[in-house]
Amino acid sequence: MSLFSLFGKKEEAGSKREAKLEKQKTNLVKLGLMEETDKLIDYFQAGYVERLIGKFGQWQQGWAYFTEERLIVITGLLEENIVIPYQNIRALEKGAQGVAQIAITITYENMRSGEIVSDKISMMKRDQWMQFMAERARVAAD
Repeated sequence: MSLFSLFGKKEEAGSKREAKLEKQKTNLVKLGLMEETDKLIDYFQAGYVERLIGKFGQWQQGWAYFTEERLIVITGLLEENIVIPYQNIRALEKGAQGVAQIAITITYENMRSGEIVSDKISMMKRDQWMQFMAERARVAAD
């Protein structure tokens, strides 16, 4: 038995985390980016490519939210947030942000336009999250 479990620290940390997840979920539901019935799994800072001309763009900082049903990337004020239901994903490919091998190119059907588009995001634990999306999308994680 650890010292932390004697004093309830581990349970306290877990309840704080759950409270943070619930607060973030409430905000995402209010913004119309997530359904009330969906479950928020995790969120963290991530990079995304802000499209400038066609496929060309520059890396920006944002926040990635993984739910049971979709990936949500909160972008800057002038950009439209990226919302990708896993069922719309057609392909996942590993990539790089500069020299760091932490990016994923996600090819998916845009919910609003019906067009097939690709977005590039970067995050720590890329392989873990890529596998998470691949399982839900039923596609290969290349």
